[in-house]
Amino acid sequence: MRSAPLLRGLFAATLALVAATAGISLGNAQAPAPEQSPTVAKVGARIITQAEVERRLASMPPFQLRYFGKTTEEIRKKFVEEAIVREALLAEGGEAEHLRDLPEVGERIRGVLRNALLAQIRAEASAQGPVTDEEVRAYYDKHQDKYHAPARIALWRILVASREEALEIIAQVKGDLSPKRWNEIARDKSLDKTNNMRGGNLGFVEPDGKTSDPNVKVDPALVQAAEKVKDSELVPEPVQEGSQWAVVWRRQSMKAVDRPLELEAPSIRQVLMHERTEQRVKDLVAELRKKHLGELHPELVELLAINSSGDVAPVRRPGTVPSARRPAAGSPAPTQAPGDLR
Repeated sequence: MRSAPLLRGLFAATLALVAATAGISLGNAQAPAPEQSPTVAKVGARIITQAEVERRLASMPPFQLRYFGKTTEEIRKKFVEEAIVREALLAEGGEAEHLRDLPEVGERIRGVLRNALLAQIRAEASAQGPVTDEEVRAYYDKHQDKYHAPARIALWRILVASREEALEIIAQVKGDLSPKRWNEIARDKSLDKTNNMRGGNLGFVEPDGKTSDPNVKVDPALVQAAEKVKDSELVPEPVQEGSQWAVVWRRQSMKAVDRPLELEAPSIRQVLMHERTEQRVKDLVAELRKKHLGELHPELVELLAINSSGDVAPVRRPGTVPSARRPAAGSPAPTQAPGDLR
């Protein structure tokens, strides 16, 4: 009898191919019933109709069809024998071996159904009509920060109490202007304890002192001072911030962004169509959850660990010796071979 692994591979490949070429109807259109189209072949309970063959042939690019022959008659005959009938026979063999009951095959079948349903949802979202110009304009106006932004400078700052102390730090880092040395000094001396552990990194700062963090705004004088030096250069003089003084390192910069609606409209249409589809999926999942979700025990996944490489394994109990360090069971006692020295 054929080996189970071979049949599993064939059945999985058949499922994938059938799912890719079955042309699952989207909307209300349905494939012709067997009685509406002549029967070309019958494999087990599966009836292959003329309409199915025509649909399958039409879905294939011309360069692939040329593999099946030079004339129309040769292509049709060989395609039915080597593609459609072959697939049906392999699927029938998989059914005979009850491969549908295998967990991995069941997961593949569920994946095919899942993808078919998502394809139907996408088609329905498209059938709803194209994204209008008004919707595009509304999205553009709502997300102005994505398409318009002033020039920004990434700043690292060490904040101290006096100008003299700031000058001392400038003298120290001039001889070794490296992130490592800067971070050491920032952790030790910066008065801004909200970011001294990360080198006083303020992120990108706008001309008015705004940062990417809505809760953090700095004195615009920092930006004005940094504008006088190039990226990766140290501001040579301390910058006053209220009653304190800052040592400023300009790390990098970003040019101003000004992208007009005409340029962004195509990508906005894609985003809105994606959002429309995702909303349909969320609504459907919520509905299906109410109907079909019987049990859910998320706490059980705490027994699984995922390492940095993405490998999944059961969590080891405290005190368990890793398998690589466990002594081999039943290690034989050393024996004396003939001729060994005593």
